Amino acid sequence: MDVYIIGSPFTGKTTLLQRLTGGKGVGSLKLNDKRFKALVDFFKPKKITPPFINLHDSDVLGKMFSYGKERSLFQQLVNADAFVEVVGGLTENFTTFTDTTLKFLSIESEVLEGNIQRLKKEVSAGKGDQKVLEVLEKAYKILSEGVPLNSGDFSDEERKILKGYGFLSLKPRLVVLNITENSKIEDSVYEELQSQNLPYLVFNVLKDDVDDITEKLFHKLLEILRLVVFFTPSEKEVRGWLLEKGSTVVDAAGKIHKDLARTFVRAEVINWEDLIKNGGWKGAREKNLIRLEGKDYVVKDGDCIYIRASAIKS
Repeated sequence: MDVYIIGSPFTGKTTLLQRLTGGKGVGSLKLNDKRFKALVDFFKPKKITPPFINLHDSDVLGKMFSYGKERSLFQQLVNADAFVEVVGGLTENFTTFTDTTLKFLSIESEVLEGNIQRLKKEVSAGKGDQKVLEVLEKAYKILSEGVPLNSGDFSDEERKILKGYGFLSLKPRLVVLNITENSKIEDSVYEELQSQNLPYLVFNVLKDDVDDITEKLFHKLLEILRLVVFFTPSEKEVRGWLLEKGSTVVDAAGKIHKDLARTFVRAEVINWEDLIKNGGWKGAREKNLIRLEGKDYVVKDGDCIYIRASAIKS
């Protein structure tokens, strides 16, 4: 999972990355919330592997429209799963996220226009996909009204088509309002965030407790990326995993190892808190609190999972 930190110069985006990950350019944001801490304290494992999200410090936003190379700069951001946009900081300007939205829409309108023209010719020649053309035309109309694609009324199928084009305004974006001791954020800023349907967090990037920032940011990213966390805890290793919301336990097994998904039989499942309160796997089994779930079980946030699989045949 790759999240790009974007923002104008002097907003504090590089400081945010360095404080959270210790990295320069890129770093891993690791989840260490009360659930993971409690499991580690209980099992006292030899190995600890928290779930993580890769954070990338990107200066592309500051370069947009500066060199007349908008399309090439666009390509540098298409691999992002989401954006964290830092505003404020030394600039004391908390409204630059609106400029970002306009930049995204401008570039995407140009990209859409080119693809629509190409597809129309292909459809006329009997080679193009009419459904894709209709989706792109719908997207273009939405952008023309100044609405980001992420707020557009698209079906799951239509979103899947659009996702293949890497449109930036279709990706989740979280705004961080980086305040200082003297910052004053006008009500109009919050109203604009709401009108654009942009989630946000407020903190002092330089001085607030780094563990507090980490936990708030990680959980907000889980929310906008529609991810859940499941655990595979034992005395050998306590490990956390990220999984798309709505995924089955077979998908979770595949995260652990592809062979576990292929040879899946059943999964032992229990909530993390219930596991600890009842003496771990052994105690919970003795109390019949472990659920045996089949392949259609949808994984819930906070599940602890042990996969039962058949022997692998060579």
